[in-house]
Amino acid sequence: MAENSNATIEAAPREGAPPVATAPEPPDAFDYSSIPPGHYDLAFRRGRGVQSKWHHLKFQRVVDQIGESRRVLDVGCGPGTLLGMLDDSHECVGVDITHQQIDYASDVYGNERRSFYACALQDLPTGLRQFDVITAVELIEHLPQELVCETLTDAVGRLRPGGKLVLTTPNYRSAWPLVERFVDRLGDVEYYVQHINKFTRGRLRSLCEDLGLEGVEVKPYLFVAPFAAALGWSAADRVARIEAGPIERRFGLIMMATGTKPG
Repeated sequence: MAENSNATIEAAPREGAPPVATAPEPPDAFDYSSIPPGHYDLAFRRGRGVQSKWHHLKFQRVVDQIGESRRVLDVGCGPGTLLGMLDDSHECVGVDITHQQIDYASDVYGNERRSFYACALQDLPTGLRQFDVITAVELIEHLPQELVCETLTDAVGRLRPGGKLVLTTPNYRSAWPLVERFVDRLGDVEYYVQHINKFTRGRLRSLCEDLGLEGVEVKPYLFVAPFAAALGWSAADRVARIEAGPIERRFGLIMMATGTKPG
């Protein structure tokens, strides 16, 4: 008997038996405080290159969904880029657990029409409700499923009747896993560590329907257009127009899910 009762005892393989495959150790939880303040917003504001165009095209689709809705809450707002794209006709609230990103968002985008909170959604002041639109842009893939359900249930509770929830997340039934592997190898982020919850179109739809949302739609978008920015900013815009519609619905790397709270 081993002295440590928690030790795992492995049987020796039979002679001539093939080696037993072992599952890789799961990655340690990612430390989001290790991301420099404003890292992704600075890439967005650079206005050139693939990474910057990716953020521009990604956020513009969400802005289009927001439209003229007045009260907007962005969950997992990071450095505040999305809310910074909205003019002062909107009343905006951003929330994120990473204090240094919220400090950056407040300094760069905060004003009397945009406020930012460094806390979990559930810890926002109870008076912050009756939003017209609540967004969560590439957030849910970072959360364990139990926390996804808890967070989105709270989000729906903060929508006014008829209000809209807008979610985006990578499409793991597309070429996204290859893109993720490429970025992990050559870039300065590790999506393998960050993305712990992988969604497909059907699973994302089920999530939204389980939240009680009506009129749920899940549409893939963003395919090769951001990468065309390597040839120039306007080249990426031309490709985005070409692939809009059937091409991106078939091959899109990101999914957008929308649904409304029953009235």
